[in-house]
Amino acid sequence: MNNKNTTASRSRVFDIIACVLFCGIFLAFSVLTFALPDKDFSESENTVLTTLDDVFGGNVAKKLFSGELTESAARYLRHQFPLREKALMLRSVADMALVRYETSGVIYGADGYLIPRKDFPKTDYLAGNLDAITALAGALEGKGISSVFALAPRPADVLEKYYPSAYSSLELKALREEVQKKYAPLDLTSVLKNAADKGEYVYYKTDHHWTTLGAYLAYARIIAEYGETPVSLSEFERETVSTEFLGTSHSLVLTPFTDYDTVEYFHRKNGNAFVCEMVYEGKTLDGFYDRTFLDKKDKYSSFMGGNYGLVHVSLESGEAREKMLVVKDSYANAMIPFLAEHFDLVIVDPRYYKDSVYKLAENEGCEYALVLCSLDGLCDANTYLLLNYGLPKE
Repeated sequence: MNNKNTTASRSRVFDIIACVLFCGIFLAFSVLTFALPDKDFSESENTVLTTLDDVFGGNVAKKLFSGELTESAARYLRHQFPLREKALMLRSVADMALVRYETSGVIYGADGYLIPRKDFPKTDYLAGNLDAITALAGALEGKGISSVFALAPRPADVLEKYYPSAYSSLELKALREEVQKKYAPLDLTSVLKNAADKGEYVYYKTDHHWTTLGAYLAYARIIAEYGETPVSLSEFERETVSTEFLGTSHSLVLTPFTDYDTVEYFHRKNGNAFVCEMVYEGKTLDGFYDRTFLDKKDKYSSFMGGNYGLVHVSLESGEAREKMLVVKDSYANAMIPFLAEHFDLVIVDPRYYKDSVYKLAENEGCEYALVLCSLDGLCDANTYLLLNYGLPKE
């Protein structure tokens, strides 16, 4: 009896100690969350963080009754949690140790590939965006402007070779085929997947974008659709500008067990000099690259210096050429140097451009138009509804 009482007493002591330790750790981290200065940006995750100013800024009463206050407060606690990045890294290590193949929607593929994947994306915006793209293309064709709509494949569409055996591509294919059947975008998946199946480095291992080689292969397929001959790959010199790139997929998992990506620029031998004008920002780039981003985590933004509402690309000499309207998301940034070999470019990113794209093409005297975007971008927001604005009425 005494032994039982002693054992029970010891058990209670251990329970109390464990409870005290847990409460102490919880209290310590809670105090540190509010005591430490807020960070407004995570370089490792390449994301903007919620601060107390974001939580309590603006109309607090309105936020309280709409539920926005509690949402932003919860986001603040997640973002400002002490050792947050170390905790995320530990989670990825634990997932890999437990032979889990995925963290935060990123698959741990073969050969170090971190493959972002949405098997069941939200498709509420998809039809509206695609209908707007189709309407713009039809209106431009009516004006004699040759138009092409191309979908940039997602890494998961192309890198099937690197999937863990437990994963299937059927759900991804079903959505692509549905879009292809109804809207007939130019197929870029096959050319990139064929290259990836041969071991070509066409998508970054740690980012969702295609590499410069991947962008070139997509460009060659697109430019042929306009009846143009693509510039041969052998006519470009390849400059390695970084061997330390960790992209958006890595930012989601922060795994320490991955190789850096390599970033390249392709320069045409004895080629022309170009100027990129960011119209709203009032700044220009000599050429296509902002090398200051090579010292930052977001090295892909060195292509075109990131995303802008309206950009003009022309020859430095001022010689006028035929014009192409490019409606795009960030996938196109690595392709712009190749397209510029053929045309002056009027580049619109509908996330930041708020006027009529149709009237812009008309006023600029564009002879060609390209809409290039990713399927995920079409599912995530109704961005492309802007393309309906200013279309001629039937």
